[in-house]
Amino acid sequence: MEVIIIAAMRTKDTTSETPLRMSTPVTVKNKNTLEFNIPIPIMEADSMLQSLAITPDGNRRYAKKYNLTLEESYRKGFEKAEEVFDWCLEVPDLKSATIYALSTENFRRNRNELETLFFLYDYYFKKLARNSKIHNNRVRVRVVGRETELEPIKEAIMELQNATKDYDGYTLNIALGYGGRAEIIDAIRKVASRGKISSLTEDNFSQYLYQPDDIDLMIRTGASHRLSNFLLWQTSYAELYFLDKLWPEFEKEDFDNAIAAYNDAKKNFGK
Repeated sequence: MEVIIIAAMRTKDTTSETPLRMSTPVTVKNKNTLEFNIPIPIMEADSMLQSLAITPDGNRRYAKKYNLTLEESYRKGFEKAEEVFDWCLEVPDLKSATIYALSTENFRRNRNELETLFFLYDYYFKKLARNSKIHNNRVRVRVVGRETELEPIKEAIMELQNATKDYDGYTLNIALGYGGRAEIIDAIRKVASRGKISSLTEDNFSQYLYQPDDIDLMIRTGASHRLSNFLLWQTSYAELYFLDKLWPEFEKEDFDNAIAAYNDAKKNFGK
């Protein structure tokens, strides 16, 4: 006996404050012409995972744990980021990913560590500009943060961004020299300089941020359960997923579990 079930997907009813969660019952038939109605659950467009953020914490602890140099550990962290980006491209409906590469607070670290990081960013940015997956998937790569802090790698940043500036298939944001509070302050200054304060709303404020997209899911490795000044405005309704694993230890199964946790969560945005 063969049974065929017809499912449907529909966006939120924009004329009502109540999201539609079930389709109109559909008829299901088998070869014996038995008919019965089954209401099919609807996945709302607003609940689909479209924007992901990652805080890759734990590189220095990984170096200590496995008796590596900081450069060796950070290289593994960069390689893990490349791997995770490949996983992101496999997620249906996901349109953007933002990774917390270097915070404004990280500039307080010792000079040797920062020089190592800038050396690696310069190398991997130039490598990323030639990455076939970036071009085949039409990925626009943006480095977001305070540019004045990034002079040592300015050339590599420009090469990467110019190579992908016309792409619209996907967006990869690399938060470098980034601070969530600094982002909000810079946005307010931009609004004020344009004389737009009186017309400012929650809806249009995002366009003045380094990274305007709301985040659906935030993943953080390294056992800390905090935002650490990352995407403070954009994560207002994000699902937060924390792992004890250090960043280079992050595996595909962990990534899939985070996606599954997001899909299982019910979001009603206060309604």
